[in-house]
Amino acid sequence: MKQKLTSVRDYVWSRFWLRDALSSGIFFCLLLGLDFTFRYFYRGTGMTSCVSPIPCIFTLAWAVMLTALVRLLPQLGQRIAMGVTGTLFSVLYLTHALLMKAKGTFFSFSILIFAGDGFKFLDASYLQIRKLIWICFFLALAATALSVLLVPPGKRYRVSRIVSIALVPLCILAIRLNWRFNLTDRLQIHFDIHQSSILYEDFSIPNECLPLAGLYQYTFRDFCLTYGVYDKLNQVRSADTVKALDEWYASKTPDPDNQWTGRYKGKNLLLIQLEAIDTWMITEEFMPNLFRLQQEGLDFTQHYTPLYLDAGTFNTEMIVNTGLVSPFTGSTSSMYNRNAYPDSLARLMTAEGYTANSFHRSGADVYNRGEIHENWGYAKYYSGADMGIPGDRMDFDTELMRAYGEMTAGEPFFSFIITYSAHGAYKDSAISKQNYDWAARKLPAGTNEMAVHAFAHAWETDLFIGQLYDRLEADGLLDDTVLVMYADHYDYYTLDNGLVMEQKGAPDMNFATRTPFIIYEKDTPHMKITKATSSYDVLPTLVNLFGLDNDGTHYVGNDIFSDNGGCVIFADYSWYDGETYWNALGDEAPTEAIAQRNAWLRQRLQMSWDTMKLNYFARKS
Repeated sequence: MKQKLTSVRDYVWSRFWLRDALSSGIFFCLLLGLDFTFRYFYRGTGMTSCVSPIPCIFTLAWAVMLTALVRLLPQLGQRIAMGVTGTLFSVLYLTHALLMKAKGTFFSFSILIFAGDGFKFLDASYLQIRKLIWICFFLALAATALSVLLVPPGKRYRVSRIVSIALVPLCILAIRLNWRFNLTDRLQIHFDIHQSSILYEDFSIPNECLPLAGLYQYTFRDFCLTYGVYDKLNQVRSADTVKALDEWYASKTPDPDNQWTGRYKGKNLLLIQLEAIDTWMITEEFMPNLFRLQQEGLDFTQHYTPLYLDAGTFNTEMIVNTGLVSPFTGSTSSMYNRNAYPDSLARLMTAEGYTANSFHRSGADVYNRGEIHENWGYAKYYSGADMGIPGDRMDFDTELMRAYGEMTAGEPFFSFIITYSAHGAYKDSAISKQNYDWAARKLPAGTNEMAVHAFAHAWETDLFIGQLYDRLEADGLLDDTVLVMYADHYDYYTLDNGLVMEQKGAPDMNFATRTPFIIYEKDTPHMKITKATSSYDVLPTLVNLFGLDNDGTHYVGNDIFSDNGGCVIFADYSWYDGETYWNALGDEAPTEAIAQRNAWLRQRLQMSWDTMKLNYFARKS
C-alpha cells in the first residue's frame, strides 16, 4: 500500500501539467467551498437564500478571477499569493462565525478600530461555535497548503497565460453585470428597490449584506467603504457635501420651549450609562434600587438603543455625549478624538460653570477614552486604576464608590459614569462565582442558565445604584441632583437572541433593542412616558431640561418633551413611531408616504455621518 501511494505521488509530482491543474483546481474549489458552506451554515441569517443567483454569481466570478490572477505569477509568487489568499479567507470565515456567536453579527472592517479593545473582553464561551465550522476551517487551511505545495516550477504555458489574462476582465464584467441587472434592477427579485438600495449602496447591515453579496464581493466592498477607497476615487466631493450640510442644518426648525424647559437648570447631573442592563432585569427582587427609581421617576417605557456600531457600549456613549450617530462604515479613531464637538454635553455643561468628569473601570486606552472624553469636554477621565480599585475587584460596580468624592466635586457638578458589572462573558466570572447561586435560588427551577448569570450580574450594578443614592441623600446632595440612567445596549451577553426576545416579548431583534431609560429628580412626580424614543434623543432632552445654550439644530434626535421626534431609526433603516413599525427588510412594498418618510429618516443619519467624516464643525469654526 505504501509503495502504491509512493508511485501515485511520484506520478503526480513528475507531471507538471497535472500538478498545475490540481493546484489551480483545489484553490478554485477552496474558494467556492468557503463561500457556499458558510452561507449554507448561516442560511437563516438575512433574507437571501444560499442558492440565490446573486451571491452565487458574485462568488463564481471572484473564484475564477482570483484563480486566474495567481496563475499569472511565477512559482514563488503563485505560492505566496495562494497561501495568503487561502489563509486570509479561511481566517475571515472563522472570524465571521466567532463574531456571530459573540455579538450576533458578521465581521466588518469598520469594527477594527475597536478590535484591540474588544479582544480584552474575549472569553472561551465565545469560541463555542458549531463543530462543522471548525472542521471546514481546518480543511480550508489544509487545502490551501496542498494547493501551494502542488504549484509546479517554471513558466505557465502560453495558452494558459492567455486564458488567464482573458478571464480577469470577463470576471470583472460578470461582477458588474450581476450588480447592475440582478441586484440593482431586481431581475431576480429578493427585495424591493428601496431595500436593495439600503442593502448594497450603504452596505451597513453585515447580516444582510454578506448573504446577499457572498464572501468575496462582501469583503471587497466592505473594505472599500470602510477605508474610503470610493471617496479617494472622487466618487464623493467634499465641497458638495459641506454645502448639503449647510442647507440641511439651515432648514431644520429647532424644538420649541415647553413646560419642561429649564426645569433642572443649575442642578447637579449624574449621567449613568448602565452596561447591559435590560428591561427584564429590573424587578423589585433583583434590582430593587433601580426598580424604585423607575417607579418614582420619569420612566421612558418605549426607549430603544439601536446598535449602529458593533462596539455597543461606545456606540451609545458616543450618541448620548454628542447627539450624533457614527457612520456604520468608514469610521476612524480620529473622528472621535480629534473632530470638533462644540455641541457635546460636557462642553455645554462646562460653559454653564459645571465641573465635568467621566468614570469607568477600564483604562484610558480602552476605546481611547482618555483622549476622546477630553475631546468631548470632560476635564478628566477616571479609570479603575485612577479610582484606586484593586485589580481583582475591577468588575464590581460597588467599587466605583471609591471615586464618590470626585464624582460630586464642584458646584455644580456633572459626572458621566459607565458601569461594568453586567458585562459578559458570564461563565466563570468573578461576579457569577459570587452571585450565581443566590440568583438561582430566587428563580424558578429550569430557568435558562444564561438568564441566571444575567440576574447575578445585574444585582451588583443595582448595589452601586443603591449606595450612590444613599450617599447623596446622607450628604444632602440629593435635593439638588438629577440622576439620568440608561442602558448602553440590550443584554447580548446571554449569547442567545432567542432568549432575549422571549424575555422581552419582542417580535424581532429591532424590538429587542428596547432598553431602560430613567430620569430621577426628587421633586419630579412619577410619570410613564410612552413616546417612542432613542439614544439620540437623550442629549437634546437634557439640553432642554437643564436650559443649556443650544437649540438642538445639529443633533440627530429631538427633545422628548417637545411635539417633534418620536421615531426610532433602527440600524437596518426600519423605524418605529410608537404606532407604526416599518420593517425595511420585509416583503411589504412602501406606500408613497412611507417612502417619503424612509428618505427623510435616512437623510437624518446621512447628515450625521457626513458631519463626522468631514469634521464639519471644525470647518465651520
